[in-house]
Amino acid sequence: MTSFDLLAEHYHAGRLGYSNDVYNALVGYGLTPGVRVLDVGCGTGLASAPLAANGYDVTGVDPSEPMLAIARREMPASTFIPGTAEHLPFAEHAFDAAISAQTIHHVDRAAAVAEMRRVVRRGGIVAVWWKHLVTGDAVKHVRDAVAREFGVQLTSSGLSGGFKEFYSAGWSDTSLRVLPWRTAMPISQFVEFERSRAVVRERFGERAEAFVAAVEEQLRATFGAGDPLIPLSYSQYLYLGKK
Repeated sequence: MTSFDLLAEHYHAGRLGYSNDVYNALVGYGLTPGVRVLDVGCGTGLASAPLAANGYDVTGVDPSEPMLAIARREMPASTFIPGTAEHLPFAEHAFDAAISAQTIHHVDRAAAVAEMRRVVRRGGIVAVWWKHLVTGDAVKHVRDAVAREFGVQLTSSGLSGGFKEFYSAGWSDTSLRVLPWRTAMPISQFVEFERSRAVVRERFGERAEAFVAAVEEQLRATFGAGDPLIPLSYSQYLYLGKK
């Protein structure tokens, strides 16, 4: 059982995808509709759903069967199979591109990048990205303050110390895009997002639900009763490489 097996439905209910700027950057880098794309650490298919909807041939791989079950339900025309980022169950050159979103900090970075590079054809594209709330975001401020009351210091979902494993993989070309994104979601959805975070379960343990409830209470005190939309400010980091 993976750490996300018990979180799959919360993940599906609470997670936002990524801004249009990410997908425009992929197209601008040469990811044209109709090509074969592998989504590594696909989870519920959140990152690749916009690609599938726009004519890409999507295959997803993830170690969590509950997450894959949701992906298959939501994207019946795509293919989703079990597997890990470090040992992709595909032959060399099987895909035109490989993507991995909000996953690389959960796996062996060097092994995952090497595997993505292995399974794309010569001239193919590998794209790795993630997002996190910026330091000054009001919702992040509330969440972090509640965590400190529980005696926990939360870290961002990005990488620390840079992404040297990507740059050392032997690409013919690389590009890094940092893409800001301002969006919003109802408080009820953000609560589900908090429940979906593996770090919450890992850091708070048996107190995880109490932490989520305290975050919800403080968000409602800050933004209003009912289920108002709350503003979110993200930075999205997109690493692009050509084989």
